[in-house]
Amino acid sequence: MSMTREEIIKSYEDAVVASGLAAAAGNEEAAKSYELFKAGLSALRPVSRERVEKVWRGEWMALDECSNEGVYCKRCKKKVYRIEYANEKMRSPFCPACGAAQTDEAVEITMRRLEALNEKD
Repeated sequence: MSMTREEIIKSYEDAVVASGLAAAAGNEEAAKSYELFKAGLSALRPVSRERVEKVWRGEWMALDECSNEGVYCKRCKKKVYRIEYANEKMRSPFCPACGAAQTDEAVEITMRRLEALNEKD
């Protein structure tokens, strides 16, 4: 017998409620189960755009306001001195050092990749 993703999520939700009630009554083992079920439930739910932006979003910052020498990634602080990075339209959507999504387009690409991984399960 195999369960659908929706049935599994429903079972996890029921387990979270049951173990939460038992944990509130003072059962230490139920408190551990509650945390375990909550983590499993969040892993089964689809990834939201807000979560992707919180984890992966970066931003290109100018090295110097007056010159066009290059930029650095706000997340990893890696400096990129390539001349094409001085022109905003030619910058990579991802940081070459840490892979952070630097543009809205890059966030969309990351979302599609994560959704594809989620659909394979």
